[in-house]
Amino acid sequence: MSRSWKEDSRKGWRRIRERVIARDQCCQACGQSEGAMHVDHILPKRLGGSDMMENLQLLCQNCNLRKGGRFFEHALT
Repeated sequence: MSRSWKEDSRKGWRRIRERVIARDQCCQACGQSEGAMHVDHILPKRLGGSDMMENLQLLCQNCNLRKGGRFFEHALT
């Protein structure tokens, strides 16, 4: 969770995370739908990205770890 989120806003982040999971339903890079899933910032916060739904995507653990803090315009295939 970003340092910009305050302790009392964890519930807000959980709600956003649940909405991203419900919207995407599978990894947006490889299509995997089982296993550990991460909510990823498409444009990393360190590069000016936000916590808005449009900047969030669901990635499996492997794709998210492979992406790291980089920005990709296209899928990681």
